[in-house]
Amino acid sequence: MTTPAMSWRDHIHQNMRLAAPLMIGQLATIGIWTSDTIAMGRIDSASLAAGALASRYYQPFFFLALGISLAVGPLVAQGLGAGDERQVRRAFRQGMAVAVALGVVTAPLMFIGEHVLVALGQDAGLAALGQPFLFWSSFGLPFMFLSFVLRQFLISHQRPMPQVIALVLALAANVGLNEALVSGIGPFPAMGLAGVALATTLVYVMLCAGLVAYIGMTTPFRDSRPFRRIWVMDWAVTARLLRIGVPIGLTIVAEAGMFIAVTFLIGLFSTAALAAAAIANQIAAVSFMIPIAIAQGSTVRVGNFAGAGDRANLSQSAGATFWIGIAATVATTLILLIWPQTLIGIFLKGDDAMFADVMALALPMLVLTALFQIPDGVQAIAMAVLRGLNDTRIPGLVAIASFWVPGVAAGALAGLTLGLGPSGVWGGLLLGLSVAAVLLTIRMRQALRRVREGGRILLA
Repeated sequence: MTTPAMSWRDHIHQNMRLAAPLMIGQLATIGIWTSDTIAMGRIDSASLAAGALASRYYQPFFFLALGISLAVGPLVAQGLGAGDERQVRRAFRQGMAVAVALGVVTAPLMFIGEHVLVALGQDAGLAALGQPFLFWSSFGLPFMFLSFVLRQFLISHQRPMPQVIALVLALAANVGLNEALVSGIGPFPAMGLAGVALATTLVYVMLCAGLVAYIGMTTPFRDSRPFRRIWVMDWAVTARLLRIGVPIGLTIVAEAGMFIAVTFLIGLFSTAALAAAAIANQIAAVSFMIPIAIAQGSTVRVGNFAGAGDRANLSQSAGATFWIGIAATVATTLILLIWPQTLIGIFLKGDDAMFADVMALALPMLVLTALFQIPDGVQAIAMAVLRGLNDTRIPGLVAIASFWVPGVAAGALAGLTLGLGPSGVWGGLLLGLSVAAVLLTIRMRQALRRVREGGRILLA
C-alpha cells in the first residue's frame, strides 16, 4: 500500500524524530568505549597505548558482528512495512543465532592476542600489558554481539527510546564499575587495565538481560512472538541475512580496519604516538555517532517504504536524511576545530610524563579528524540508504577499495616514506573517506533514480 506523498518538511521532521533518540543511544554506546579509554588514560599513557592496541585487535570481529546485525534492521522494517509478522519474527530469531555464534567463535581468539600483536611488529611490552584486557573482554563478546541485534529489533519498530534508556543506564553502570575495578573500591580488587574489560563485560551481560525481558513483555515488540521456537533454525532466512549482512559487515570492517591499520602503523613510531592516535580515534568515533544515528534512522524508514512499495516517499526520505547529515557533520567539524586542546586533555593526566609529547602529536591528528567529518558522514548515510534497499554487495566493494587504496596505502606512503610521521599516516583517513563519500553518493543517486522510474526496489 502506498501512502500519500509527504512534504520535505514532514520527511525532515520524521527523520529527526527517529534520529534524535538514536543519537543519544549511539553516544551512550560509544560513551561506554570512551569511558573505558578515559579510565585507561587515568592509569597512565602506557596503559592507554596498551589498551588501544588490545581494542584494535578485537575490533574487526566487533565490527563484523555489528555489520551483520545491521541487516536485521531493514529485514524487520521491511516485514513491518509489508505486514509480514513471520518475516519479522524469523529475521530477528536468525539474527540472534548468528550474533551469538559469532561471539562464541571469536572469544577464544582473544587468548592469543598478545602473540598476534607482537607478530604484527607492535611493542612486546605493550602487547603483554594489554593481554589481560583481551582475556576479560572475551567473556563479553557473545553478549555484546547479541545486544546489537536486540537493539536493531527495537529501532526497526521506530520506537528507539527503550534501547536509548537501556544504553544510558549501561553507560552509568560502566563508569561506576570502571572506578570500582580499576583502582579497587570496597570489596572489589584493584585490577588496572583488566578491570576496564571486566566492567564492560558485566555491563553487556546486564544490557542483554534487560532488553530480552523488555522485548518479551512489552507491546508492540512481543506481538510478533519474537522468542517463539527460538531454537529452530530457518536456513533460508539465515542465508538471506548473511547475503545482505556480510557485505555490510565487511564494509564496516574495512572502514574500521583502515583506522586499525593506521593505528598499527603509528604504533611503529612511539608509545606517545600510539596514545595520541588512540585519543584522536576516540574523538572521531564519538563524532561519528551523530551521522551514524541519522543513517540508522534512514535505513529503517527507507526499509519501511521499500516494504510497502512506496517509491515517492522512499526517495524523499533518503534525500532529507542526506541533507540532515550534512548539517550535523558541519557542526561537529566546527567543534573539533574550535576546542582541540580541551578535547584531548580529557583523556590525559596533567602530570603524566608523556603529556606534552602526546598533546603535540594529537593536535594535528585532531585537525585532520575535523576535516574528514563531512565525508565520513556522507559515506555512512549513502551506505545506509542503499542498505534499506538491500543493495550492499557493490557498495561494499566500493567502500573497501576506497578505504584501503587511497586511505591506508596513501597514509603509509606519506607517513613512512615521505617522512610526514604519524600525522601523515593519519591523513590517509581523510583521502580514503573522501573517495568513498563521492563514489557511494553516486551509487545512492543511481539507486534512487531507479526506484523513482519504476525499477526494482529491493536488490536482495
